[in-house]
Amino acid sequence: MASIKQQPTSFCFSSYIEDIVFSTEDDSGVLCLYIAAGGVRTNIFTETMFAGKDKTVTLSDLPSLVDAYAHRYGELTLECSFTDSGSTVSIDPVTILFSRADIGVGVDDTTAMTFVRHHFLTILNGEKLTADGRTELLSAYGCSSVTAIALVQHPSGTIETLTADFAASTTQGNISDFDVSPSLISSLLGVSEGHLISYTIEAGERRQDFRLVTDGMPPASSLLFINSFGCEEFLHCVGTHKKESKYDRSSARYMGRLRNYRVAEDRQFTANTGWLTTAMADWADDLFRSESVCLWVNGQRGREVVLSDSKSEITNEDDHLPAFEFTYTYAQRIHNVMQPSRAGRIFDNTFDRTFN
Repeated sequence: MASIKQQPTSFCFSSYIEDIVFSTEDDSGVLCLYIAAGGVRTNIFTETMFAGKDKTVTLSDLPSLVDAYAHRYGELTLECSFTDSGSTVSIDPVTILFSRADIGVGVDDTTAMTFVRHHFLTILNGEKLTADGRTELLSAYGCSSVTAIALVQHPSGTIETLTADFAASTTQGNISDFDVSPSLISSLLGVSEGHLISYTIEAGERRQDFRLVTDGMPPASSLLFINSFGCEEFLHCVGTHKKESKYDRSSARYMGRLRNYRVAEDRQFTANTGWLTTAMADWADDLFRSESVCLWVNGQRGREVVLSDSKSEITNEDDHLPAFEFTYTYAQRIHNVMQPSRAGRIFDNTFDRTFN
């Protein structure tokens, strides 16, 4: 008769799923693995498994089996059964949330459930710097509204604490996305005069701090990327921005004259994040490991880009201020892209518009 010796906890991240272990008195049995997502239940694994000397059958390395499905759906349910000659046993259904981050499960007392209850779905573990005009997003599991607590400085110089509740901008399943841009927070709080100094977004035990900088430097490039939890986040670069076009020319002689019959352009951009806090420096690596990145232009999703090179280096020196440089290129084939917003400008994107 078969029995369950070990099964995963009821809520897991796809990056860490405990092995499933069945015990049986027979020499073999049939193991079936199912996932349920998007209203569809799919069998992804059915095999005859032979028991070891200890009379157990172990299904290990589950993250590699379900990662692609979790990446696609964000959240799914895992089911597994084992049948020998005498009985069929099934584990309790396991809810799996997509993640490619090691949050400490299996190392300390952290579990996937405690993480989502105490953290937004980001690896940022500290204050984030932002500024007026920038777009910011936060995602959370299992909540549909958040509270903004802001410090506002009025023209008279007085500082006031204001609070406002607001709902998610979009919700898919149990994952909600919140627009937490400074302009939206100011609008919700009714700040017509004065300006935000800082604000905190709270949802239950989750907390994310934002502090506004007033250097007046617009982002040289703003990038929207998919983070380690499959959610969208922004990184705004304020360092030096460079553009370089490389041309691959193919030529041949035609009627006695040398001509170019094919010119392929490869336009590459080099961006610099500008100085980052330690927390943001750790978080910025999530952009470099992301498989989906696009530009954010004038408050809208822009062209898809591919990062081709990056350098992220942090030291323990007391005076070290991390700033990362990376190179990206358009994902599309044609790189001859017009930029109407730059028409009539004296300087390129590396300069503030006040120079014009």
